Amino acid sequence: MSLATFTKQPIEKLDYDILYDDWLTPGDGLNLVKVTIDKPGLTSPRQNVSAFALKVWIAGGEGGVTYKVTVTAETDDGRIKQDEFKIKVKEY
Repeated sequence: MSLATFTKQPIEKLDYDILYDDWLTPGDGLNLVKVTIDKPGLTSPRQNVSAFALKVWIAGGEGGVTYKVTVTAETDDGRIKQDEFKIKVKEY
């Protein structure tokens, strides 16, 4: 599911939250998370995973470029969900 488009400066390192509590069943929780970015330049230096939420940290990027960030989450019970959001990097 496509979540949103966000804007940032190249120097900024910002966090973006994805909540899974409405999707998860009782007793299930996030287990594995993979973050991919469609073009080089933007990075995800770390992710913080809790039982029902994910915080994706995003850094860098080239001014004027829009990147697609794809997040694939797998739960303890084996469910897999994929979400996408876009990051538009402002020119200086």
